Amino acid sequence: MTNRNARATWGLGTAARAVVALLAIHVFAGCEGEQGEQGPPGVGAVKSDGLTVVLSASKPANGQFFAAGERIVVTITLTDEKNTALSLDDLSTAGLYMYGPKNVQTIKTAAALLNASTDRDAEGSLHHYVDLKKLASTDLKVNGNVLTYTLRPITSEEAGTYTVGFRSVASANALSQSFELGDVQIGTADVQKEIVGNCADCHKGAMSGRFYLHHADPTSRNPAGSWSIDSDPVRTCKNCHNQEGYAAYCASRTESPCSTANKVPDNIVRRVHGVHMGEELENPLNTDPKNGDFKDYTEVVFPADVRNCTKCHLDDSWKNKPSRLACGACHDHVDFSTGENHGGHEGGQSGGVQTDDKNCATCHPPDSGGLAPISVVHKVSQPMNKIDLSLTAPGNGKYYVAGEKPVVTLVIKDDNGNPIDHTTVSESTFSTAALYVYGPRQGTKPVLTNSAKNGNSKSRASATSSKAASGDPKVWTFAAGDTFKIAVNGGAVQVLDAPVGAQTPTQVVDWLKANLKDVTVSANSSNNINILSNIQGASSIIAIYNSAVTTKMGWKPGPLELKKHGEVYGATPGTTVEPFVIIGNASTAGNDLRPRKDALNYTDPNVTRSAGNITYQLDDVSGLRSGTYMMYSYVLPVADKVPNFKLKTGIGFLTFQVGTETPDKKTATNCTQCHGDTIWHLDEGPIHAEPFDTDYCKACHDYNRSGTGDLFSRVGGNSTSGWAGFGAKPIVARVHGVHRGAYLDHPEWVYAGDPNAFNGIIFPQDIRNCTKCHAETNSWNENPGRLQCMSCHDSDAAIAHGAAMTVDPTPEDPYGGDEKESCKTCHGVGRDFAVSTVHNVWDPYKPPYPREKE
Repeated sequence: MTNRNARATWGLGTAARAVVALLAIHVFAGCEGEQGEQGPPGVGAVKSDGLTVVLSASKPANGQFFAAGERIVVTITLTDEKNTALSLDDLSTAGLYMYGPKNVQTIKTAAALLNASTDRDAEGSLHHYVDLKKLASTDLKVNGNVLTYTLRPITSEEAGTYTVGFRSVASANALSQSFELGDVQIGTADVQKEIVGNCADCHKGAMSGRFYLHHADPTSRNPAGSWSIDSDPVRTCKNCHNQEGYAAYCASRTESPCSTANKVPDNIVRRVHGVHMGEELENPLNTDPKNGDFKDYTEVVFPADVRNCTKCHLDDSWKNKPSRLACGACHDHVDFSTGENHGGHEGGQSGGVQTDDKNCATCHPPDSGGLAPISVVHKVSQPMNKIDLSLTAPGNGKYYVAGEKPVVTLVIKDDNGNPIDHTTVSESTFSTAALYVYGPRQGTKPVLTNSAKNGNSKSRASATSSKAASGDPKVWTFAAGDTFKIAVNGGAVQVLDAPVGAQTPTQVVDWLKANLKDVTVSANSSNNINILSNIQGASSIIAIYNSAVTTKMGWKPGPLELKKHGEVYGATPGTTVEPFVIIGNASTAGNDLRPRKDALNYTDPNVTRSAGNITYQLDDVSGLRSGTYMMYSYVLPVADKVPNFKLKTGIGFLTFQVGTETPDKKTATNCTQCHGDTIWHLDEGPIHAEPFDTDYCKACHDYNRSGTGDLFSRVGGNSTSGWAGFGAKPIVARVHGVHRGAYLDHPEWVYAGDPNAFNGIIFPQDIRNCTKCHAETNSWNENPGRLQCMSCHDSDAAIAHGAAMTVDPTPEDPYGGDEKESCKTCHGVGRDFAVSTVHNVWDPYKPPYPREKE
């Protein structure tokens, strides 16, 4: 998913124009003389909100690279968007930087060439760069809007590719910035390439055209943010983040302010690895909530698997050049100076103390051999078996029409890719074997199956106590006069006198069995009690009232702690509705492919099992809206019950067309740009593995209203279904809420299972760049509504506004489907507060939201 408290997973002001024009590349041309051979990539001209900077350099004598004794002359030309000359006085910032060579192990500020101080105690923090506004030197020449700066002679600089950078900010408008870069060759004509890239996949604003990393964030000291510092990652970053550059961190967690002696250069490898490692960092030097160097990033979850080095790396250096710097930045629990936590491989062998990098590749070769080959330990394995899904063909060969009843065929394959014996599919062999059919892509709901038709009519209400029996033996202790107030299956409210004293789970089960009819009462392995209705459908209801037993056993689940940065900042209200009503609810419209043992559990008659496959007879497609429909299936084997099936799950998916051969466009796309080929729901919770593709997600996160009410009960809501009134929370509400995480007023409303799961996430660019995810359609702008908009705008004021603009004849069920919303009156296309207007971060450019919500 993306930053949990930073812009790395997983901007407010005014400006003349919005989008940064594309970089117009100019070769570092010579000031005079004949044109030489094509050199390395040069410097650019970037139009940036009224400020245009052209950076160039003199040509080396040999036409290919600068040699010892030569002095590079850097020329900077300043104009505005009308090509009017600007002067140095028109800038509030005018910093000249240089670093190289590009080898990450040796890259550092070219301080000697710049004639820049390396004293970190220098007045005004003027070190490792040259401030042209404060410089008093004959090396700087100012001729109107043209600045020239002559670097010091080349002496012992390591040969390679160096980068010159000029960062400027206009005095009249802090949003008008640029950071121009250009490469020069010193000592060699061999151009060094960047080893990382792809930052734009997650961090480049789809509508603003800006990169969003740490420096784009506004602060109290700099409300406009410093977006230009992030404008060409990682090239701009390395102006400060190198082996000896401006950026540094304090090696001491106790010293404040940090002395120069304790400041350590914050190189680009450590910084980028550390930020993206985020919540998996372990060293208190990094994670301490008050002083840790990465304290703002300890909730970052890299949106792809962080072991997938090729997501960012452009070459094989990640595996061919292991180093303490690169590896230790992620594996920050390892202390190479003492050998602590370094290894523990087969046979007890440890990596031990390592004072340099010369032996790293001995134990950690690229692909094989050694103790832990890098590509092996970084292999991202997401093993799943396959379920082949197919449909009987439509009569016209392209799409189904009214009167046609497709038949689904499922072939479940084992670890070897061979079909299983499908006659063995049962509750004893598979804990889940489900088929979902749903669509179309807009307003998705279950279709064509018995689950779609039955809704809750075949479901049974189930309530479980949340406070386990405790002590030795495990008991609850009831006092004289304690009662349990409950109504089951639509019957009268009962007030049951609790048995006095310590009661084991078995004793409580016996007590409830003796007093409640048409329910099954049992104790589970967690020493809690479950009450399961023996009636299906609308009459299957369990209503729990406030009482002493309700409190002591947690029949109304209580508050959950709210945490951020590891610290508790509050709690949810808990279940506050009186009574707490639980209905027989089909939380998702999965069709069970297994025969059910309990006669009270529904066995689907449309399922046919044979040795070679399972078939499912769908209903007539008549009445379905034309469009694209989906089918998803997954199975979870019971351990050691299915031959040759050791993997956690198997899944299958296909799409089909009804009424048209033209596929619907997706409302949401581009998930894989950040998330890669990561599989969601594969390792945690009830496993139902899915790629990051909304076609899969909507199997559960559809728009089918399965209950009444609003919000999860444990956060103070009154949902009867347990899932905010829906089956699983609709995809638009879930995805918006997850990606807006850190800025929500109520992040606990996003996911019932864990109120803190997503409350640190900051979208890795400004979330108002809507087309980052909505790339195929304009529905984000055309269809404003409460469900989608209030998933991000969840303040009390926003919710009140949404309610005031909605006519709802059943206010106790605010998303029941009978509401009349007036959102388009103000927020529709062309209106004063159209979504594209209030989300406009590009014309003019606006900084993102402050990192810490005010």
